[in-house]
Amino acid sequence: MIAILVALSVVTGTPRVEIACEPGLEGAAEKLARAVDNSLGEISIDLAGLPQPARVRVQLVRDASSLAEVHPGGAPPWAVGVESYDRVHDLGVVSIALRRGAQIVDPETTLRHELAHVALDAAIAHAPRWLHEGFANQHAGELSFDRMETLAGMAWFGGIIGIDELDRSFPDEESPAQRAYAESYDFVGFLARRGTADDGSDAGDRTPFRRFLGEFGRGATLDKAATKAYGKPLRALFDEWRDDLSKRYLFAPLGLLGLAVWILCAVLLWLAWRRRRRQNRARIAQWEREERAEILAPPYVPWPGEDPLEHEPDDHERDPRTIN
Repeated sequence: MIAILVALSVVTGTPRVEIACEPGLEGAAEKLARAVDNSLGEISIDLAGLPQPARVRVQLVRDASSLAEVHPGGAPPWAVGVESYDRVHDLGVVSIALRRGAQIVDPETTLRHELAHVALDAAIAHAPRWLHEGFANQHAGELSFDRMETLAGMAWFGGIIGIDELDRSFPDEESPAQRAYAESYDFVGFLARRGTADDGSDAGDRTPFRRFLGEFGRGATLDKAATKAYGKPLRALFDEWRDDLSKRYLFAPLGLLGLAVWILCAVLLWLAWRRRRRQNRARIAQWEREERAEILAPPYVPWPGEDPLEHEPDDHERDPRTIN
């Protein structure tokens, strides 16, 4: 069987970014071209002071089955996007698909995810897998109910993977429900929103997270980088995240129960209001029918003179056959 190679043509480019696509996808490629520079600019803020990729090539195909044909080194069958970084030529290549079979995907979300991988590859040559996946998820803004369900199960029933074992726990196929991915996404998200204060008073300030990445990228170990950025080694932060995960998901059912009760009350009130409204409409309609009946009924006019219907006939006017 002869493999059909996908032909790509360059749509647009700058000294740093080149966009190529399959024929017929020029419009989607032009739209992605505008998103590349914005995404790289936002990602570079987290990696300030560290090397950035000199050139990036983005390749767009219709279906994920074509990714292996166009991407250097191929692509796994489950991927809708894949990236690679050539450190020798300082070139990042991102290949993304618009769909996987019947499943339509958001190419801009995939683009941000893969560009974050490229940027982190260029900035930190030795970044662990959990940091890569969590960092990419931070910039893609991906939400997944399956991931939340996995994290809740880990909080309730255990099974949290230790930080030293996390990199070795990634499965061959990516899935949001896999513990390694879910844990990496949530832990890096915790680092990104955690400030330096233990009481959380400065939560949401990404400055410590950026300092952590900067220190690690300049050669510090993960523990030393974490201590300089947060005042605690990485393992202490991991334990803190574990406690935070338990608090968020162990008490989540209580919050969900309260939400369910509130929703039930709201539904019952709405049903009662609708029933009352229907009754009021029926009552008003009945009043209108009665008013129309009174208006349309002819007025009573007495018969002039003697009413023949009220006259009792005499004996000679009766039928003789009825006289005894």
